[in-house]
Amino acid sequence: MAIYRNVRLSFWSDNKVIDEFTPEDKYFYLYLLTNPQTNLCGCYEISYKSMSEDTGYNKDTCLRLLKRFDEVHNVIKFNESTKEILILNWYKYNWSSSAKTITGVILAAKYIKCEKFRNYVLNLAESVKNGNKEPVRYPIQASDTVSDSVTETVSETDTANNKKNRAGEDIKEIVTYLNKKCGTHYRCNTANTRKHITARFADGYTVSDFITVIDKKTAEWQGTKFELYLRPDTLFGSKFESYLNQQIKQKDETSDFLSSWGIGK
Repeated sequence: MAIYRNVRLSFWSDNKVIDEFTPEDKYFYLYLLTNPQTNLCGCYEISYKSMSEDTGYNKDTCLRLLKRFDEVHNVIKFNESTKEILILNWYKYNWSSSAKTITGVILAAKYIKCEKFRNYVLNLAESVKNGNKEPVRYPIQASDTVSDSVTETVSETDTANNKKNRAGEDIKEIVTYLNKKCGTHYRCNTANTRKHITARFADGYTVSDFITVIDKKTAEWQGTKFELYLRPDTLFGSKFESYLNQQIKQKDETSDFLSSWGIGK
């Protein structure tokens, strides 16, 4: 096992990392790339206990992050039954086409429990060995042909575009509601606004959660000195979860009425 792992400086300037990864995402992804269980083939088994002890996160948080990297960011694949993690771009930074490297990858791949992961790594190794610059995409099928790969790529592109369009509609709905509720004029296409909302979507929150936060903080801050904080930066930032779970005290109308007549407790 190597005593170090390669993490390129370009990681920090990657558009996906900048636009979509939260600070928590960056920390956990670097952990997935460099933890002691990593190996040459980029697919390894790891226990929840190890992840918890290494990162300080509990099991539920680790599982949530793994699913987010798999289903939202699409940079890993996670098999919950075998507890195996497949790093999809591992080969780009850790493999070469040398016989020694490819042999090591194939030997390590034989111990992969998940059949899909094992087939993917073995086919990828063969592709790199043959000098292909863009190896086969995940998932891989035994009967893949050139036309199958093209169809799969188009399908993936269409799906990605549909998700992007849907996200754009959701962002517009959220910003429009905020403007209507607060009498503001924020734009839904501002990079900073989209960054905060997209980050919360990546955390698993929904449009309904955004509406709830807007309603709660509007009720609390409107008409006070805190009204100026009714803006995307504040509402949809790092305190979003706290705002969402905040308990709002019901207004005591009787007390207010008595106070207006100078009758207080």
